[in-house]
Amino acid sequence: MNIADTIYQHVQALPPSKALEVLHFVEFLENKPDLATQPKTHSNMLTFLENLPIGQRSDAEINQGFQSIRDEWDQA
Repeated sequence: MNIADTIYQHVQALPPSKALEVLHFVEFLENKPDLATQPKTHSNMLTFLENLPIGQRSDAEINQGFQSIRDEWDQA
């Protein structure tokens, strides 16, 4: 007997209201994203974060960049 047959036998013994809950749960599982795709997404995000230029510029360089942008806005 396979898993589907075992589930079917259990559901047959349930009252209709509980069988309906089982159906809703199965439909939920059908629509739920597969977790097997998560590690790749996680890996891509981790690679992105690792390649961010954090710590490569000093606070003074960052502030100078922002000031340049402010000066351009003031001239416009």
